[in-house]
Amino acid sequence: MAAPPDRLLPWWLERQLDPTGPDVVPGPAATVNTTHRDWVLLGTVGAPERAVLDPRGLLTPWPAGWSLDWWVGADDRWHLPSRASGVRQNLLGDAPVVETAMRVPSGDLRHRAWAVAGGDGVPPGGAVVVELENASPVPVAIALAVRPWNPLGASAVHAVDLEATTVTVDSRVALVLPKAPSRVAFGDVRRDAVESVLDGTASGEWPEGGVRCTAGAATAAFLFPLPHTAVLRVVVPLASVPVGPGRRRSDATALAEVEPRALPGADRVVSGWEAQVRRAARVELPEPRVAEALAAARRHLLLHTAGDDAGAWPPVVVGGLDTSVLAVALDRQGLHTEAERLLVGFADRQALDGSFGGETHRGDAAGAWLHAVAEHVRLTGGADLAVDLVGPVAKAAHHLQRRHLSRRARRSDGGPSLLPAGDGPGWVGDDGPTYHDALWAWRGLLDASFTLEAAAQPDAASEVAAGAAEMAGALAASLTADATATASLVPLLGPGARMPAGAVATVAALASVLCGPGAPPEELAGALAAGAGWLAEQPADTPAVWHHVGHAGQSPRLTAAAALADTLTGRADTAISRLRWLLDRGAPLWTWPEHVHPRTGGGSGGQGHDAAATAGVIGLIRALAVVEVSDGLALAPAVPAEWYGREIEVHGLPTAVGRLSYAVRWHGERPALLWELEPPDDPAVADALVRLLGGPVRLSAPGLDPTWSTHEARGEALLERPPLADQARVEADGATGADAAPAPVGTPAAAQGDVSPAGPVAEPVRRDPAPDDGGSFS
Repeated sequence: MAAPPDRLLPWWLERQLDPTGPDVVPGPAATVNTTHRDWVLLGTVGAPERAVLDPRGLLTPWPAGWSLDWWVGADDRWHLPSRASGVRQNLLGDAPVVETAMRVPSGDLRHRAWAVAGGDGVPPGGAVVVELENASPVPVAIALAVRPWNPLGASAVHAVDLEATTVTVDSRVALVLPKAPSRVAFGDVRRDAVESVLDGTASGEWPEGGVRCTAGAATAAFLFPLPHTAVLRVVVPLASVPVGPGRRRSDATALAEVEPRALPGADRVVSGWEAQVRRAARVELPEPRVAEALAAARRHLLLHTAGDDAGAWPPVVVGGLDTSVLAVALDRQGLHTEAERLLVGFADRQALDGSFGGETHRGDAAGAWLHAVAEHVRLTGGADLAVDLVGPVAKAAHHLQRRHLSRRARRSDGGPSLLPAGDGPGWVGDDGPTYHDALWAWRGLLDASFTLEAAAQPDAASEVAAGAAEMAGALAASLTADATATASLVPLLGPGARMPAGAVATVAALASVLCGPGAPPEELAGALAAGAGWLAEQPADTPAVWHHVGHAGQSPRLTAAAALADTLTGRADTAISRLRWLLDRGAPLWTWPEHVHPRTGGGSGGQGHDAAATAGVIGLIRALAVVEVSDGLALAPAVPAEWYGREIEVHGLPTAVGRLSYAVRWHGERPALLWELEPPDDPAVADALVRLLGGPVRLSAPGLDPTWSTHEARGEALLERPPLADQARVEADGATGADAAPAPVGTPAAAQGDVSPAGPVAEPVRRDPAPDDGGSFS
């Protein structure tokens, strides 16, 4: 049945209980959010505490706890965001400063929320500032309401108290008001506080003894007049601070003395976030909304890295694969300090046998962490972390080698062994041995060898390199055996098994592990090409990848992985189509849930603001600018025809082989490429790279000119007409051109010059130099 008018529910629940609406969820699951599981994290980089804000401005400051709602009394009636239609949200300055605007007859009411760090009158843990501005030309009334709900479901509230300007919920400081409210409303399980607000019976006095409800449905609203252009601020602590008789002066007392108007304003917080990401690289692609999405997603990603462990809401233990995905995404954007903190923090979970707590049976946890450590060393160009973590790296590598050689890893049909069965991510969909685990183990061993060599441990590096070669051989043999049995190289769930979820998992793993230096077996490149083609051919009315198991839904994370596979195999149009779906789904706050409901477009399960999905989108945007391949870098690896004639620029981007800057200018139908690659400063890292690459760094631009490549560290060249130039001209005339895809990333081409990452830069030899157009990397 529809929500009764006298019992106000969160926006998502109002929709799920409305039998006349498209989001109705029948049955007992109706009170669990499965249609609009969306929120945005609010917090600071100095403390791990986080709040979340839902699409209607409902603020939840404590994990799965109570929420703060806001209602507006205009000249016609009271307007409730959870029931209003004219509600919009946006970020201020691409920062986690969220403005929720609600239309009333006379204009807009603007609700803004941002987090401030502890100190300067705010206790440790920080707080969220909620600011309401009357942007309409007439005065209104504002109600700030304590609600027993949050974006996940119901949350018990047994007691609400008000002393001066401090509100407590269940004996914990919850809200600091700027002044005493003009009126108050309160309720319990029998009568909601909203009834008194709507019918005008709100009281002028707080009830003696406070508001109590043994059923956990206590509600309270605090009313204030808000004249034209006026602003009202309140403070919500992120740390749950207990108060009560007999307690000594504490953070609770300090909170009661906070002056909301004295705390940093939205503009200052936006500037602070800008300073946090100023050290990040600059990537400019000719795709609308990419710049805005990248800027905001970088800031959001920092919200998951304030502590020693990756953060989530509600708090959960983030495993090795997801932690490593976050660390690599941060490092590849130039945010190295936060990435290193995550990697070192995760090392503390390591057990004596080299496995990581809670993930002993997962090869991807150790493998992905080893890959992330090596990436940090390569992307920073320094061996300090390799030296600091040499023990944990060696133990994790030996753990993977033992698992590969164990009796349980042998195939029952006598085929080559991979890893024993282990509990992997939900999208793998099976408990048996998986290529997902084996691929990450291979990548981890290959990168552990690099890290150990950079840390001046050549003997240990050689031993682990041999283990990586054995794993590579086993993978190649297993893929060949399965291809022979199925007459196809389409990735499978595991040896001898077929399942869509497993195929997607394999494609995702292949795309991730092949983005890095070091020659893989030819069978892996073939499997990636076949898998990306298989995914692209799946019948669907959306570019999004469907998550087949667990919380079924469209997966932003897997969609980003599929787009990465498309990029690596030269399927530019498919990659851009998937990117645009991600941009459509992420706008305007640039957050992505773990799973997306195909009908409502809202989150359907898991995290409402998923860090791994954010990392996937950031990684995809970077990959469209450059990807690491086995022998160097592929610049502009997949360029759709509609980008022709438009500029691409990259400045100071960390890569596995040095810091890269390049620009694409156009001279008629031919692209001119200017590039500069600064090799690593640390000789140990440079030497280890030469051995891993098997020679000097090769640069290519397969999305622009598949025939071009160079070993020069800097230079300029006028490339040939792109492979889709004729198609672009035909489509511009309104017809449909032939579907000709550029060559896959990593296609061999004649090399020019010779420069080692460890050696001096040779004078560039230019082929068809481009006229000087004033381009510059300054």
